Amino acid sequence: MQPDTIQIAEDQRFEVRDSTIVGAGKGLFARIELTGGARLEVFGPRIVADSLEDRCTSFADTHKFRLGNLLIVPFGLAGMANHSNNPNLKKCILGDRVYLETLRPIVAGEELFLAYVPRARIYFEDAP
Repeated sequence: MQPDTIQIAEDQRFEVRDSTIVGAGKGLFARIELTGGARLEVFGPRIVADSLEDRCTSFADTHKFRLGNLLIVPFGLAGMANHSNNPNLKKCILGDRVYLETLRPIVAGEELFLAYVPRARIYFEDAP
């Protein structure tokens, strides 16, 4: 019996490479020019907030996305957006799906940033 596998659709508009933030590791970048309002879906398992699963994935707390009483632990590209106090992305909820949406036109090669929720910001006090 083969273990279950998760396959996430690739989005060729984006790529992951070294962040422009010193010490941040990898970041999410636009591979092509993007219009304002361009969306990238957040994929990942949905867990109940404050559940055992939430506590067991505390290592990902700064990256989880809230959807009502659920949290999405992001897999793939959307989970690579770093924090900034001057974001060019925002979280967008449409029905039961969560997206990252560009706040303005983005040039090819530009790093994409999201303003993390206040409880996650303690890790990013020196962020641009």
